[in-house]
Amino acid sequence: MVAAIVAAGSLLLAGCGGGGNSASGAGANVETDAQGFALNTGPAQKGGTVNILGAVDFSHLDPEMGNDGNVLNFYRLIYRQLTTYSNEPGKGTTVVPDLATDTGQPNADKTVWTFTLKDNIFYQDGTPIKAQDFKFAIERSFDSAVAIGQNYHRPYLDPSGQYQGVYKDPAGLKSIEVPDDKTIVFHLSKPLAGFPDIAATAVFTPFPADKVTGPTSIDQNPIASGPYMIDSYTRGSQLTLSRNPNWKPETDDVRPAYPDNYKFIFGLDPSTIDQRMISDQGEDKNAIASSTNPLLAASLSRIQQPQFKSRTVRNVPNCTTYMAMNTTKQPLGDLRVRQAINYAVDLKSNQAATGGEQMATITHDMLTPEVPGRVPFNLYPSEGDQGDVAKAKELLTEAGYPNGFEATIDVRSIPVWKAQAEAMQQSLERVGIKLTLNVIDASTYYEVIATPAKQHEMAITGWCSPWLSGIPLLQPLFHGRQITATGNQNISQINDPEINRRLDEISVITDLDQQNAEYAELNREIMEKAPVVPLDWATNLQMAGSNVGNAFAHPGRTGYIDYTSVGLKDPTK
Repeated sequence: MVAAIVAAGSLLLAGCGGGGNSASGAGANVETDAQGFALNTGPAQKGGTVNILGAVDFSHLDPEMGNDGNVLNFYRLIYRQLTTYSNEPGKGTTVVPDLATDTGQPNADKTVWTFTLKDNIFYQDGTPIKAQDFKFAIERSFDSAVAIGQNYHRPYLDPSGQYQGVYKDPAGLKSIEVPDDKTIVFHLSKPLAGFPDIAATAVFTPFPADKVTGPTSIDQNPIASGPYMIDSYTRGSQLTLSRNPNWKPETDDVRPAYPDNYKFIFGLDPSTIDQRMISDQGEDKNAIASSTNPLLAASLSRIQQPQFKSRTVRNVPNCTTYMAMNTTKQPLGDLRVRQAINYAVDLKSNQAATGGEQMATITHDMLTPEVPGRVPFNLYPSEGDQGDVAKAKELLTEAGYPNGFEATIDVRSIPVWKAQAEAMQQSLERVGIKLTLNVIDASTYYEVIATPAKQHEMAITGWCSPWLSGIPLLQPLFHGRQITATGNQNISQINDPEINRRLDEISVITDLDQQNAEYAELNREIMEKAPVVPLDWATNLQMAGSNVGNAFAHPGRTGYIDYTSVGLKDPTK
C-alpha cells in the first residue's frame, strides 16, 4: 500500500508540473508523464468554439444547488466567488483572490474574516457586484428549496442550524456583516484558518437580490459574473455559452477565457464519446470529453500509441471513491456487519471494474494521498486485496446473519459506477449478502442520495476536495449534527458521539500541523467504526481533440481538465 501511495503522489506531482517525456508523432513537443500521457496538450489562442461531449446533463445551473464535480467545473465559466483556486499548472490547490482583492484578512484567532471587493466587477447586464449580493446569496443557500449544494459554511455561520434562509427570515444572519458596498465581514462560530477555501465554494457566488425572483429562479435564469454567459439551453441536449461583455479580464487573473464560445452536448452514449474522441474528425478536433465521461476501460487498448497519449490527460487523485453503508437501516446498524462487509469486499475486483491500475489506485482509508499528515493504514487486510471471506463470515455469524441478508445499493447511471456496483454484488455474494442495484439518473444522483428519506442500504459515491484537510474530507461525511433532510453529505448517516466530539475538538485547533495530525488519527478511528468501504482514488483518463490546447489535470477541479483553462491551438480550424 505504501508503494501505491508513493506512486499516486508522484503522479500528482507529474500531472501538475513540468518534466516528463516528449511525445512523438501527431503530438510532438507535448510534455508527457512516465506512461506517455499528456501533462498539458500545448498552448492555446483566443477565439473559436470548444465542444464538450458528455452523456450527462448538469444537475443544476444554480450554484447553491449543484455539488458534483462536472457541474462545479462548469460553474467557473459563468460564476465567480470571493476566492478561487489557481489555474496555473502545479498550483491547483492554491487559493487566490477572485472577486475579492485578496484571500481575506483574519483577526488574531481567525474567527473574523474581512474581504474587500475589487473595482470594476459586474454581472452580465452591467450591474455592479456589491458586498450585499454575497450576503444575500449565502443566506439564500440555507433555504430548503436550494440547500442541496456545498455546505461547508453552515456550521461556521449558523452553528445552531436553525436559520432557514433569507426568504423565511429576511433579517438574515448576524454572522455576515456588510459595512459598505465593498466590504463583507464573516463572524465565525469557531476559528478556521482555511476559511478562504470555503469562500471559494460555489455557494459564495454573488447575486443581486432585486433580480432574483424566488428561491429557484437562478436555476432557470442564471446571472453570470464570470467570463461567459448562457446563450441557449435545451435540457438533455445542448447548452451554449458566449462571452460575457461585462466581464473585465483585468479583474480576473485566473480564467484565460480563450474560446469565444463553449458548446456542451449532452445525451451521448459513453462508447460513442470514446469513438469520436479517438477518431478526432471534423469539429471533434476542437472537443474534449466531459468530466463525467473519462475513457471507458474497453478503450484503453486503443490509445496506446503516442499520437493518442499526447492528447490524453490523466486525472490527479484527489477524489476517494467509496461505498457508504446507511447505519440507520438494519442490519447495517451493527458494527460487526459493517466490519464484515469491509473484509468481504474484493478491492482488486473493484479496481479492475474501474479500468485497472492505469485508472484507479486502491485505498483503505478516506483521506486522499496528498493530505498533509496522512498516515496510511489498512484495518481490514486480505491477501492481494481480494477480500477475507472467512473473517467476513465469522463476523456475520457473530452478528446473527450466518446466511447473509438482502440489501439494495444505489448507483449512478454511469458505466464505470455500474461496473463497480456489480463488483460489489459479486464480492458480497460470497458471504451470502445479495445486493440489488438501484440505478439512478446521473444528473440527479447526488441529490437523491443526499436525501435520507430516499436512500437505500448502500450507495457508491465519491468525495473530492482541492482543500487538502480533514475539514472538507471528514467533517461533512461523518459528523452526526451535519445530517440534513436535503443536501446531506453524511451518506452513511453515522451519528457517533465519540466521532462528533473528536470532530468538534479538532476543528478549533489553530496549529495546522497539529490539526492535520489529529485528523489523520481520526481517519483511522472512523474506519474502526466502519461506516464506509473506501475503494479507490480515481486516476481516470480524459481525451482532448488534436486542436485543443492548455488541457491539463487540475486538482482544484476535482482532478479533471479545467473547462476554464482550455482553448484552441488554431481558432481558424
